Amino acid sequence: MILVDFDHTLYRRDSLLEFTRYAVGTSRWFLGIVRLMPMLIAYRLRLRDGASTKVIWLRYFFGGWPADTFQAMGKSFALHQIDRHLNTTLYHYLKTQHNSTIVIVTASAAEWISAWTDREHFHLLATPLAYADGKIKGDLKGVNCTGPEKVRRVKMVYDLNQYTTIEVYGNGRGDRELLGLAKTVQQHQ
Repeated sequence: MILVDFDHTLYRRDSLLEFTRYAVGTSRWFLGIVRLMPMLIAYRLRLRDGASTKVIWLRYFFGGWPADTFQAMGKSFALHQIDRHLNTTLYHYLKTQHNSTIVIVTASAAEWISAWTDREHFHLLATPLAYADGKIKGDLKGVNCTGPEKVRRVKMVYDLNQYTTIEVYGNGRGDRELLGLAKTVQQHQ
């Protein structure tokens, strides 16, 4: 089994920022960053948590979008943009692991990643988004998939005792707990 974080690990950028720019255009994206700057600074200074920051971002840019429009834009981004910013070394390694279960475990949403993971035959555990009346609300549906939540999600879906080796790739603050799942079997002679 191989567990891989997405943003800044397999994907060299922040997929939420890149997806937003793709979906709304550079001018609106830049204006939004300027308007949301106090919140973004507070997040960088660790005065705000990632989940509440993500909700404000999603509401600002996407709140009220029709669900089908949002999902179609996410699929287009996944299939036409993700490949441009992959960590090619890690990606090529993963593509050689034909007998491994490869799981992308990310705080990003499936809406802008799943079409790519489906095409690559990778499994995906992501942060779910909330919809109401056929529109995206901008809220998370449940808990942001980061830190301990990544481990909880992995253990909910997979029986880790079934794997003799678990490789984990992640280099962010939200990956520390996930890295603790790595294991190898020592061979005794």
